[in-house]
Order: sequence, then structure tokens, then C-alpha cells
Amino acid sequence: MSVLDVLRATVGAAALGFARRALDETLARVTTRQIGGAPLANLQMVQGHIAEMALEIDASALLVYRAAWAKDMGAPRVSREAAMAKLMATEAAQRVIDAAVQLHGGDGVRKGFAVESLYREIRALRIYEGASDVQKVIIARATLAECGTGEV
Repeated sequence: MSVLDVLRATVGAAALGFARRALDETLARVTTRQIGGAPLANLQMVQGHIAEMALEIDASALLVYRAAWAKDMGAPRVSREAAMAKLMATEAAQRVIDAAVQLHGGDGVRKGFAVESLYREIRALRIYEGASDVQKVIIARATLAECGTGEV
């Protein structure tokens, strides 16, 4: 396993943590913020956002865990798995955090609020250890190599 594979999986794990924090902050917000005398969480559109956030987080977690598991099982190279974990987790975290900002309203962009900080910081994780487009190339080449038609 190359050093970049380890680092990519680690960046994916960090992004997963960012997304989970954003969801936790959002759950606290929508269950306490009142709109029309009822919690914001009672609105179906808000529930839809919460469902999408939870789905993105769980899907990302599975890919991050798979990359770590493959390494633990002694796979000689897990470039594809690490790239998938990094790509999915960082892109999903961006979407989750963006939804969190939306659901926080004006507080979502005010300094001193967790989601504002997460919104600024997630961008760097999408670049570390290879930007998203680089991860796509790694994934595509490894996938093509598996069927004997690509170069790696």
C-alpha cells in the first residue's frame, strides 16, 4: 500500500468526521428552532434534507471502512478503494455541510458557528492528497485494469 493510499483513506475519515459534526449540529438546530410554533424538524422538506445527510454519511463511512479493512487484511495495494473513500467522503461532506448551512439559515454563515467553520474547512480536504478529478482518474484506471482494458 502506498503512502498516498493511507493518506487518502485518512482524509476520507476526516471528511466523514466533518460531515457527522455538521449533521449533529443540524439535528440540534432543527429540533429546537421553532417555525410557526413547531420545530423546524417537523417540516417534510427539512426531513428530506436530514435523510439525505444521513445517507451520504453512511455511504461514505462504508467506503472509508472498506479501505481500512482492505489494508488491515494485507492487500498489497488499495489505491482504488482509498481513492473511492476519499472522493466519496469529501464530496459527500461538502454536500452535507452545505445542507447544514442552509438549515441553519443566517447562523450558518456567521463566524463562531460550527457549520460556518466546517463550510470553510471542507474545501481543503477535497484538495489534499489529490483533488476530486485525480481520484476519479485513479478509480477509472483501476476499474479498467480489472477488466483487462485499461492501463495502470
